[in-house]
Amino acid sequence: MVTNGTAGDGALSIDELAAVTGTTTRSIRSFQTLGLLDHPDLRGRTGLYGGHHRHRLEVILGLQSRGFSLRSLSVLFAAHGRGESLGDVLGLGEAAPELHPDIEAESAGAGSDDAERYGFGELQQGRTSRRVRRLLAVVPTTVWDETAAS
Repeated sequence: MVTNGTAGDGALSIDELAAVTGTTTRSIRSFQTLGLLDHPDLRGRTGLYGGHHRHRLEVILGLQSRGFSLRSLSVLFAAHGRGESLGDVLGLGEAAPELHPDIEAESAGAGSDDAERYGFGELQQGRTSRRVRRLLAVVPTTVWDETAAS
């Protein structure tokens, strides 16, 4: 029997995990192949998924629904695993981005960091976004061409 001991008593099969998260077993296996989701714990020949698998899968599906591509999720999760900040991922480092004067005046004294300023505060572990209005929205991977739609 092979197990890493993380599935716990509330472990789910791949079919059960797919059902509770509203996805397919094919998607789950695809996320595993891409390295976005850990492989299940094995008990004999049965793969069991624990709470951490379910949480990670829900995060992946939520970010996908907001327009993140699987490639961008791979970059973000890899950076998170290395302990990098959003500024590191975006190539901003510690330097503060230049803002439009109106935006600077609006956010002066707000105490927000770069992650919150760009709408990624909730991606930082253990943090909740303090700002309701985001200054930069996440750009979806698909561009809508209004001329083709008419």
